[in-house]
Amino acid sequence: MTGRSTSSNLADHAYEAVRDAIADGTLSPGDRISEYKTADWLKISRTPAREGLLRLQAEGLLANHPRRGLVVASIDNEALKEIFVAREVMERAIAGQAARNASGPEMDQLIALTDREAGLVEDRDAMIRHNRAFHGMIRSCAHNRYLMKFTNTLEDIVAADRRGTSLVDIARRHAVIGEHRALAEAIAARDAGKAEDLAAHHIRQSYAARLKLKLPES
Repeated sequence: MTGRSTSSNLADHAYEAVRDAIADGTLSPGDRISEYKTADWLKISRTPAREGLLRLQAEGLLANHPRRGLVVASIDNEALKEIFVAREVMERAIAGQAARNASGPEMDQLIALTDREAGLVEDRDAMIRHNRAFHGMIRSCAHNRYLMKFTNTLEDIVAADRRGTSLVDIARRHAVIGEHRALAEAIAARDAGKAEDLAAHHIRQSYAARLKLKLPES
């Protein structure tokens, strides 16, 4: 393996490790992060650590604060709106592609995920993990790596929002189960148009629920 290949792999490792820490709440909006801390944490050199952080900054997960340096990005109400508009466009496309491209076993797996979901409604954390798995499965069914990459990035940004997920509300969790079931069935029926409409509706409902959790702008 060449030195450049090793450095690239380590940069990928830094990118993924910090991204996951943001997505799971280990790193919160406003937390400082540097190439020094990242390198020490992951036991790698500063160069790949810096490359990984620059990628996260380019994707909007990190921001350069004038006085504090690199920090986990915060999301204001306007940014949240823009993110959900983008998500609606991409999730609609993904659902349509999934209905057209998913294999039989993939469809079976998607339906199986919805079958298990009802039993998780009382467990917020389990429901949050399951929600990510469900949407991840639809993206896999679409067989479009670029749509998957861009949508995963937006999902990670939303996951880092200081208000948390709309799934903290049990009424929303019950609603999500029905929305997921309808979407999975449309994909399994290869009804691309219906799947697209249901995916867009699901994202709009998630946005509306998310707004209720947002603090007023400071």
